[in-house]
Amino acid sequence: MTGAAAGIGLASTEAMLAAGSRVVMVDRNEAALQALCNKHGVAVIPLVIDLLDPKDCDTLLPRVLEKAGQLDILHANAGAPTSAATWSMPTLGLSTGC
Repeated sequence: MTGAAAGIGLASTEAMLAAGSRVVMVDRNEAALQALCNKHGVAVIPLVIDLLDPKDCDTLLPRVLEKAGQLDILHANAGAPTSAATWSMPTLGLSTGC
């Protein structure tokens, strides 16, 4: 779950946990991830990654697989607002981050 520490990402994480899932929580807010680990224990795996940094993005899948062993669902929730409709953005605009 990207953007797992707040907002829709947190609500989605909580819903997945309530359904019995084990969740890899990805966010750049380390303190918030740690608080969620304290709350949920071994049901969550925290990964501090800044998805606005392309170098961090390159590590996302390898780190998830290293920590969790497999990836069943990717909920790509984190994002940044843009002033254009996605389909009208140049490829460069879409390649920022992951």
